[in-house]
Amino acid sequence: MNDNEIRWRQIFENYEKAYNELNKHKDMIFETNLEKAGYIHYFEIAMDLAERVMLAYLDAKEKSVDTPRQAVKELGKLNIIQHHQIWFKAQNRKKLPLFIHKNEKLFDELVNDINQTYIGELESFWETLIKIK
Repeated sequence: MNDNEIRWRQIFENYEKAYNELNKHKDMIFETNLEKAGYIHYFEIAMDLAERVMLAYLDAKEKSVDTPRQAVKELGKLNIIQHHQIWFKAQNRKKLPLFIHKNEKLFDELVNDINQTYIGELESFWETLIKIK
């Protein structure tokens, strides 16, 4: 196993921890904005690590990409990612928490999007890579 193979697997282990932490709290009812912000932060961490896994995995397979968006497209060709548009939307939404202080409705909107859309994609990504690993 070469260094790049080891690297993507190590990053995947960190992703797995972040994903599991997010998944553990998905059915909770968040009463305060602070609780919602913490959950959203777990999502941000999981997304960041997922993107790092994508880039490292493609590096290990000697497929060069420059951006997480390109990585999503390439992993789609390899049948590792099924729903490109959901990943693109999730990548765009990662910056939305910066604006929460201006619009508190964003808390509920983001928590709902994470639970209804993004966590399923993160899970599918995790399940696929577990099989590959």
